[in-house]
Amino acid sequence: MKSIKLLVAIASAAVVAISYVGCGGGGRGTVVVGGGGGAVIQYPYETVYGDMCATYEATPGCTFSSVTGQRISVSADPEYDKYGYGSDDLWFVKFDSAGRAQVYNDLGNYQYSADVSDFAGWIGGEIIGVGTSGLFWEDTRNGTYWLGKNGVLYSANSGESNFGQAINNKDAGKASDASAAALASDSNKRLVTKAANKLIKEYQLSPGKAKAIASALNVFGVNASERGYATTKDVDQTFKSVFGVQYTEALSAVKSLQSGDTSGMKEITDRSASALGLKPHQAQKFIKGMYKKALASYGIDADMINW
Repeated sequence: MKSIKLLVAIASAAVVAISYVGCGGGGRGTVVVGGGGGAVIQYPYETVYGDMCATYEATPGCTFSSVTGQRISVSADPEYDKYGYGSDDLWFVKFDSAGRAQVYNDLGNYQYSADVSDFAGWIGGEIIGVGTSGLFWEDTRNGTYWLGKNGVLYSANSGESNFGQAINNKDAGKASDASAAALASDSNKRLVTKAANKLIKEYQLSPGKAKAIASALNVFGVNASERGYATTKDVDQTFKSVFGVQYTEALSAVKSLQSGDTSGMKEITDRSASALGLKPHQAQKFIKGMYKKALASYGIDADMINW
């Protein structure tokens, strides 16, 4: 059956439920806020882990492009070409072999001395960088760096492969902060409440179950929006929270339904009903309802798929 094949494909994607609470749809560097579809806000920067930064300027905590996922270059700095001289309009820092630094203004006049530990992203010794693996660490000894408006250091070492790129990231170890802030926002809490109320009204779920489902979908949506992708673990956890059964078991049941065997879907529906505090026919309606919009986009009426 064509409709069942499409249902399998959609179930495999496992993202259709996100549209139900209006939290998904964002690509890299986007987040959806407000109810009723909301507005998509696009931010240009993210952390090394791919978490969105709610800032329109490069900062030591946000030095990767949300479009490409790659390190930004000095030309992204707000002070770049301020006077028409490109990177020469920025202050710069010269480190010696011991990690001591001399800071100069855009005209080359000495301003003050500093230690490598005074700069954002200091790892230890003479090292500044991102994360904990050393993959993006920079040995600053005898190096020269442009000092951006918000404390971002850009390599001014013409012989290096990362010439012109940002090297430091103050908040790389706090990758969950952006998601936590988004989830805690007042607009997001209102969105979860609105979705929970809709679940109660349409499927007779208890307030507790409805809130748990809406919250799970919301977490999935916000995280996927900020990262620009969802992991298998994200899908498994969210599916279990929403339907009360394992995703792999449900997918197997749907595949059996494709060949005309309804027993698997009936069993899954009964288990889902028990987990959600619903009667079997209510659980079936809930399952269909969560996929209804996605199926409709393929010209399929969910009510025509029965088990």
